[in-house]
Amino acid sequence: MKDTFDVIIIGGGHNGQILSGYLTKAGLETLVLERRMEPGGGLCTEEVTIPGFYHNIHAFFLRWVPDLPFYKDLELARFGIQMKMPEVQTVAPFSDGRCLVMYQDEEKTIKNIAYFSKKDAATYRDLLKRFKEMSVKIITPEGYAPPLPAAEKKTLLEKSPLGREYLEISKKTPIELARGYFATEQMRSMIIFMVTTRMYLADEPGLGYHMVAATVGGLSGTMCLGGSHYLAHGLSKVIEAHGGRIWEVSPVREIIIEGGKAKGVILDDGRRFYARKCIASSVDIPQTFINLVGKDKLSRDVAEKAGQFKFAKLVLFSAHLALNEPLKYTSAKFNLDIDSGFNYNVGLESISDFEAHVREINEGVPPKKPGMQCAVPTLHDPTQAPPGKHTAFLWQFAPFNLKDGGPEAWDKVKNEYMEVCLERWRQYAPNCNSKNIIAKYAFSPLDVERKLINMKGGDHCVGAATFDQMLENRPFPGLAPYRTPIEGLYLCGSGSHPFGNCTGAPGYNAAGVICEDLNIPKWWSTHDLRELWSKLR
Repeated sequence: MKDTFDVIIIGGGHNGQILSGYLTKAGLETLVLERRMEPGGGLCTEEVTIPGFYHNIHAFFLRWVPDLPFYKDLELARFGIQMKMPEVQTVAPFSDGRCLVMYQDEEKTIKNIAYFSKKDAATYRDLLKRFKEMSVKIITPEGYAPPLPAAEKKTLLEKSPLGREYLEISKKTPIELARGYFATEQMRSMIIFMVTTRMYLADEPGLGYHMVAATVGGLSGTMCLGGSHYLAHGLSKVIEAHGGRIWEVSPVREIIIEGGKAKGVILDDGRRFYARKCIASSVDIPQTFINLVGKDKLSRDVAEKAGQFKFAKLVLFSAHLALNEPLKYTSAKFNLDIDSGFNYNVGLESISDFEAHVREINEGVPPKKPGMQCAVPTLHDPTQAPPGKHTAFLWQFAPFNLKDGGPEAWDKVKNEYMEVCLERWRQYAPNCNSKNIIAKYAFSPLDVERKLINMKGGDHCVGAATFDQMLENRPFPGLAPYRTPIEGLYLCGSGSHPFGNCTGAPGYNAAGVICEDLNIPKWWSTHDLRELWSKLR
């Protein structure tokens, strides 16, 4: 068996595969080593209820994917990947029988906001215009480039009105901004829903720009037809089409370090593979530095920072349903379009509802009054269930470490808590009942960690989105972006800038850094933040 490659990539999640795709097309011989039977990480679709019903266990809302660099550069459409952006985007039923419905169509969205407040509708119109420009010129480019030092970024952005507005917004928390901009709790809660369902923190100072991204993204969610795993399979096809390799069931036990340089890896079964050029890790930060490299090969400072890397406190409990028919909302009497929504805010009717969740989660208690993110994927892709049938799911913020019994207690209480969440959903959609539900499956934060060991503590985004772990501080201060103190060892996972979610940006950015270090021409187009921001007006 061949044992030497140009580049070895640890972990076959979407970022590891994206990195491999770029490097393979650049002419390097790459090997991706994946511990699970199927690559893709959170891009997994499985029959967890009964055969024939396909459930997206982790990733489902794949925002902006057709417009993202990796989708276009790697020509994923040519490999059979089809993305869909539903017309009815983000919706919220309310207990008073009304509902807020947001569409791809901005004017229809503004009209619906006006049912609650003409002032909020006018504010939203103005903000959306400014926020779209801010997203296109500042936030998105920053995500797809190594981050600049904070002082240099501030100097560049202070020179333009748009940059100054971004800096002022960024000082605040998303909750402060939502309360400052909007008069109604319906709009405030919808904005915070869109922020937090990206796993961003709504009450963290210095992260106000997350509200900008969430507001713009609330009208542009996409899904992968056939299930999220098809996107992972498409990435695998790209790699193999250009001569790269992916080996499943190949867990890495150790990174071989010789003379301060990363030389290869040792698998759990003892096999060794070597890299001529470099090794890249897409697994989480503590696992990479502490487990695979080892404290003895690191400085005390790096070992301490890696060991102190923080994971999210607000993680997800989920339930997956096989249904006879799609869910019907009582608020459809107000706006029938709610029954064909894509992304549902069910139960989060005010910011105080979210703040109550945070208090309970900090105490180790699953929220007693759920406020959930929900979806019925088969409304938009009937192939994910047998003819005439449907799938649905709910995601509810919850603690990993339960007050009574710790993480292991989830095995005892998860089915009971699923019923609490379903009862809450039933208050808005009465046919979320035993007659309609054919089968159901509870998936706890502990189950998340067991399934994907990267997601420590059930953290889907592989590292908390705190101010001190974002931008140039991700994963921690002192590291050059995507590089490590070990020569030839790089980071390419969600523990690196910009964050988790299915953006592909960590893998994309790591590819650029590696090509620069190896003096290999980049075959794709990139941008320079200094040049881009110096031209802002």
